[in-house]
Amino acid sequence: MADKVGIRSATIVLKDDRVLLVKSQYDESMFYLFPGGGMEFGETIEECAIRETAEETGVAVKIKGLFHVNEYIYRDDWNKRSVSFFFIAEQTGVASPKTDDDGKIKKVEWVSIENLSKYDVRPRIVAKMLQNPKLDNGLYSVDFKEQVSRKA
Repeated sequence: MADKVGIRSATIVLKDDRVLLVKSQYDESMFYLFPGGGMEFGETIEECAIRETAEETGVAVKIKGLFHVNEYIYRDDWNKRSVSFFFIAEQTGVASPKTDDDGKIKKVEWVSIENLSKYDVRPRIVAKMLQNPKLDNGLYSVDFKEQVSRKA
């Protein structure tokens, strides 16, 4: 059984054939994420997605529906996982971002869905599903920090 499971909510904000992304740096790696983050006590997964999107990007959103659920398993500890809920959202307003996530957020960008494959977007499956709506990957996917074999 997983001892540590984090819950993360994120939004896929679409506008004029573009999607809102956050360019982030973790250690030496630079890549793009859908705006989102960890749930706070007392909030729902939808409330978390709305709050995190506003904090990171300054974009106020309204949730339209659940798009995908992704489980992330950490390479160093099979008991540590995070489950991310990705919601389709529409922009309802604009304000100033309230956080740079301790320096991890480098830039907020609207990226053309057509050019999404030119960016290192994580999780990749969500970006692929946005580019190809006919791609049937179901509602759920699993990502590993690094491909590993689990010992029984």
